[in-house]
Amino acid sequence: MKNTYWLFFLFIGFISIQPIIDMLTTYMVLNMESSLSIGVVIRFLYMVFAGILLLIFVKQSKWARYSIIYLIVFALFLAINIYFNYQWKNPYYLSQEIKFFNKVVYMNVTLLGMIVMFSIYKTSVNVNKMLTKNLMIASLIISIVFIGTMLTGTALESYQYNKTGFKGWFYAANELGATIALLLPITLLFALNKARSFSQVYYWIPFILLAISSIMIGTKVGLGSVILSLGVAFMVLLIKTFVTKQRAVKANLIVSILLLVIAGVTTPISPAYKNTYAHIDLLENKKKEQQPEEAEETEETEKEKKPNLDDKDIENLILSSREDFLAHHKQQYADAPLTRKLIGMGYAGDYTEDQEPKMIEMDFYDLFFSLGVIGFILWILPILLIAFYVIKRLIRQPSQLWNENFMMYSTSIVLALGIAFVAGHVFTAPAVTIYFAATAAYLATIHFTTKQDAI
Repeated sequence: MKNTYWLFFLFIGFISIQPIIDMLTTYMVLNMESSLSIGVVIRFLYMVFAGILLLIFVKQSKWARYSIIYLIVFALFLAINIYFNYQWKNPYYLSQEIKFFNKVVYMNVTLLGMIVMFSIYKTSVNVNKMLTKNLMIASLIISIVFIGTMLTGTALESYQYNKTGFKGWFYAANELGATIALLLPITLLFALNKARSFSQVYYWIPFILLAISSIMIGTKVGLGSVILSLGVAFMVLLIKTFVTKQRAVKANLIVSILLLVIAGVTTPISPAYKNTYAHIDLLENKKKEQQPEEAEETEETEKEKKPNLDDKDIENLILSSREDFLAHHKQQYADAPLTRKLIGMGYAGDYTEDQEPKMIEMDFYDLFFSLGVIGFILWILPILLIAFYVIKRLIRQPSQLWNENFMMYSTSIVLALGIAFVAGHVFTAPAVTIYFAATAAYLATIHFTTKQDAI
């Protein structure tokens, strides 16, 4: 086993260089005319590496054996999906379908690979320390680059029109926002574990830097993830204060309250808040254009300053027009024969030669419509098994509800699932998926088997 340590360190160390890969991808997309970026190639090779590791440890781990069987079944299903949709869809873009399915299976392969690696090495390597260290390195690279580009005026803008926000030297604002959201609870956990008194509150700096970056992206996800992470930490620390009365807990509790207050006070001047009202103005102007022209506005209307939004407008505000694409795909699915409902509609459903294939950008819906009932069950099975395992252990150990490690890693997973459902770019974006795989594998294999601190 000692001769294979390098495999573990290489596998886990890959997490820390994700931001560097993202910046190289940005450079290639903006400066080179190539449809294949370095990020796609490197991450595909990493997925292959994870699959090879499953084969290497097949005799040592039942997880590896079950994983290989599961992945073979899933691969056969995807082959069936491709074969039948090739017959059904016209046009059918094979390269785009395969590229999409490569993204789809990324979570499954990397998650199972990490579970196997963590379970095998957890007795000989401090896995939780190594994992959190690499996640922290990734978060520091992101926040330092992001804030550095803001200060130097070289940051790319998140939006092209109307809205404000920045994304540093990273290409996709949505993927960056989701990545930071998953990393925020981990950087907060680092602070909770390291800061033992008020003289050590500087351990909160990585979280503060990442929180600033998250807010400045300009998305609702960015602002919401900061508030949720701090809120969970506050509740955990409040409970622990009464249970343990430790000085470190009280110091961190005060810092968390202070940061929550600052987040609340600065919300009205945050890009996300301004963008929300810009979106509201856009909706109201659109409604005015659709209404019959009136000769004069009444004084009462002129005095009215509150947004006049109906349920559909609120849905649009939350989903950012995704509801239109969702309705389109729902109708396609409803009209499809039973076989397609079971096997799936393939990438982006049906489209014509004049249409560009368009996803909903709500991961669970995209995956359900693309994979069908059978495929979606196969895809989500590892997540359901981990959820069942973690919940069962939590019922046996309810004290985990005030355990910082469990709660912050769980917050990262909850944020991933929530963002995937509402805003997408989690399970269809390998750049984000790898962080979910790492945190979910940690809870499944490490947290309940060790009492060591995360770092």
